[in-house]
Amino acid sequence: MSHIKIINCIILYTLLFSSTCKKQECHYDISINNNSNTSVIYAKKAILDNTSKCLLGGYVLKANEKYIEHSPRDCWEDRLSNVSPLEIFIVDTAKFNSPNVFYDCDSIEIKNNILKHYVLTLDDLKQSNFIVTYP
Repeated sequence: MSHIKIINCIILYTLLFSSTCKKQECHYDISINNNSNTSVIYAKKAILDNTSKCLLGGYVLKANEKYIEHSPRDCWEDRLSNVSPLEIFIVDTAKFNSPNVFYDCDSIEIKNNILKHYVLTLDDLKQSNFIVTYP
């Protein structure tokens, strides 16, 4: 190998391994905290393809319980950077829509007793450290 090739290899090696890479923050979990003294349902809206039919699907959170919403493929920063905000509904367990029965999207409040409706942007989640607290 000539001296020039060796010097070029050393320079290339130095450039490649001396640079610092700043890893982008990436959150895969959002914590949903029920700080109330009653059970509630944590729910998200599901929309039937190519229709205006919806339903809420969710999980019962007992009093003072938390649920971790995990994004298995993409971090929340990537999922919410170019799309509409994340909608989260907190619903009364006494009035929650029937599972797997779709209805007109404008009937969500008729079919459910919505206690709180969150419309969260990526900035909102960053400000709350990816924690959503009810109430």
